[in-house]
Amino acid sequence: MPIRLVAIDLDGTLLNSQAEISPGNRQALASATERGIQVVVVTGRRLHSARPIVGQLPCPVTLICSNGALISSPSGEVVHRDFLPSQVAVEVLKVAREYRPHAVVIFDVSTRGQVTMQEGASREGPLSWYLEKAPEFLALVSELEAAITSDPVQIMFGGPPARLAPLEHILRDSSVGPSVHLTWTKYFSRNMSLLDVMNRSCSKGGALRLWAGRCGVEPREIMAIGDNYNDREMLEFCGHPVLMGNCTPGLGEDHWCVTESNDQDGVAAALYSYVLSN
Repeated sequence: MPIRLVAIDLDGTLLNSQAEISPGNRQALASATERGIQVVVVTGRRLHSARPIVGQLPCPVTLICSNGALISSPSGEVVHRDFLPSQVAVEVLKVAREYRPHAVVIFDVSTRGQVTMQEGASREGPLSWYLEKAPEFLALVSELEAAITSDPVQIMFGGPPARLAPLEHILRDSSVGPSVHLTWTKYFSRNMSLLDVMNRSCSKGGALRLWAGRCGVEPREIMAIGDNYNDREMLEFCGHPVLMGNCTPGLGEDHWCVTESNDQDGVAAALYSYVLSN
């Protein structure tokens, strides 16, 4: 059965190491769209961070962002939200109080406070990145729990892998464990890891399943391309999982296909090998 939908991660996959979409990847996606293949970008990035990037593509794109918490149609309409309930978010912060300097709360707003951290946040965590890349959205507050007056999109903890590693078990073994879904993104070369705390039902794979169902597309008609641990559910769901050549060690299964790296137009290579050649 031919592939009707291609789901593509952003960082480390569609984007090269300079955070750019190469001309080769652009052309391959345009060719796929001309054949009637639907393009879905599935990312851990916030909606406001991902939209300008997706807007550079020469084709209509459905955007699944924040690891599945929000789906935006090609017209820009938000058609699905799966946010972390506020009372659960508060409990997460209480359980993980030791890791408060590494915590980020993401809200679905277009103003300052979209990214909220506590005063005194660690420079080893995401603070430095947001100060450089998105200072207009960053708010620093005296007490993070008090800032949760509505359901956040997610809570994220960022920092060196060795520092954050115990946090997964702390959360899973706590009273809040059954209410959340935890997913890692790890960049060992940069000594940085992100632990995203999502609503229990929320994942890239779950959101892709929902969107494909609305479009009448079967899993066996989907190819997904990813590079990191937060892509695992998406790759497991689809009929044609493809790993990037630069993927995080231990991500996939032995029978999964592997394409070139993100600096070698790996997305284009996968499209030409498994979709456009048929």
